[in-house]
Amino acid sequence: MFLRFWLILLVCFAASTGLGDERFSFRHVANLAKARAAADYESAKALPPVLDGLNYDQYRAIKTADGAVVWENEDSPFQIELLHAGYLFKKPVRINFVSSDLKEVTAVPFAKDRFNYDKLVIQEDFEESDVEGYSGFRIRYPLNGGPMDYDEIGSFIGASYFRLLGREQAYGISARGLAVNTVREDVGEEFPDFVEFWLVEPEQGSGSLRIFALLDSPSVSGAYQIDIVPGVSTDAEIRVKLFFREGVASVGLAPLTSMYWFGENHKERPFLDWRPEVHDSDGLLIYSQNEEKIWRPLYNHFSIRESRYYARNVEGFGLLQRDRRFESYEDLSNPYWKTPTAWIKTLSSFGDGVVRLVELPTNNEAMDNIVAYFEPAVPPSKGDEIDYRYVLSWKLQDEVGLSSNRVLATRVGVVGAYPDTRRFIIDFVGPDLMNLDADAPIFAEITSDANGYITENQCFKNVKTGGWRVEFKLDTDQENSSPVELRCILKDPETGEHLSETWSYQWSP
Repeated sequence: MFLRFWLILLVCFAASTGLGDERFSFRHVANLAKARAAADYESAKALPPVLDGLNYDQYRAIKTADGAVVWENEDSPFQIELLHAGYLFKKPVRINFVSSDLKEVTAVPFAKDRFNYDKLVIQEDFEESDVEGYSGFRIRYPLNGGPMDYDEIGSFIGASYFRLLGREQAYGISARGLAVNTVREDVGEEFPDFVEFWLVEPEQGSGSLRIFALLDSPSVSGAYQIDIVPGVSTDAEIRVKLFFREGVASVGLAPLTSMYWFGENHKERPFLDWRPEVHDSDGLLIYSQNEEKIWRPLYNHFSIRESRYYARNVEGFGLLQRDRRFESYEDLSNPYWKTPTAWIKTLSSFGDGVVRLVELPTNNEAMDNIVAYFEPAVPPSKGDEIDYRYVLSWKLQDEVGLSSNRVLATRVGVVGAYPDTRRFIIDFVGPDLMNLDADAPIFAEITSDANGYITENQCFKNVKTGGWRVEFKLDTDQENSSPVELRCILKDPETGEHLSETWSYQWSP
């Protein structure tokens, strides 16, 4: 087994000078991932102490040297900026470049002359040979201006995290290659790493960038092909093949990670802040198998919360930022109204399973405390393989099309005379709802778990938005300490037709 692993490594090393008549492809990376999974896991070589101990300011002082940006002077539609290892990014990754005809692969060893250390104050020097690679890379593309105005449109750095941007968007939500054993009591979470990348040089005039990536962790290895197409919405078509070295308790496919501190549904917050809302995403949207669209507003509770939505052969899901008004944030330094929606559209069957949402408590905006992904019903065992494809879209202007008759806002307040009673206000908007007169026969179907009691259900036209508003009260037993699952959908009472997406909410005592 060990010999087989190294034979494949030697084949890949030989490909660093040329592939002959063969073209580099996803198959090469999949073979390498399979060989890794058949061998014992080996972690990345440790950084020299001087880089391992860099603080935030020292790391930021390292700049890319003039002339070190890849493809900068080659009339390429894309440019690549390699990033230095150190600070939080302690596991160097190997970087390779592949010729546009896929016949030449060139490894890029770490080199100091790619960086400017002028303002970095360190106590000792280090040898280039002691650093196995880079922390990752940034992608540049002329997205928002003229053909020569290159913007940063994405980055791959840290474990298997990556972020992309569409036109006029600002960084917020992140994606990951894979999630393993996320927030479980029986086993610790595992964070797989992208350990090697192959970036294919785009042909002149090309509007897409192809990246191959190798993922590895103690339990799983994987091959990735990522085709990035920048635009108003930037799309990444992703193919994945996973090989499990060990069985795992749970695995998360197409995971998304975001931040939610507080919003309009969070009036009982125990912390002070001058802004009305602070979040990179404000809800989870799911296309379920029966064509129902489910909207779950996010919340920052005192303890860990999770929700699972059965989603056999799920068509799509994502973390959205629906509130696009500057007045909701009033923050000139952090443009939360411009952070993208990240939407997953499946291209192959994800099988039987659930979309899992995990909400971790936080008392600041620096922590990514929201995780969403698809979790297969049967956890992978040692020797299992999983192959799947999806498109990950980073949206802003066109995100309304994901669900047109939708929830605009969720507000929750305490009923003054009854501190254990909550009043819920839900605003729905959308073209079909806007066209309905105030006397249209619409009703709100509201359901709750057995430990919750719905009273004073009202549904009426909202003259300020043109949509419809639902108001109701929620009571629970005084001894209740369990979350209450709530659902609300607007319906036509005569036909039973659904007129809106389904609002889903978990209220916790």
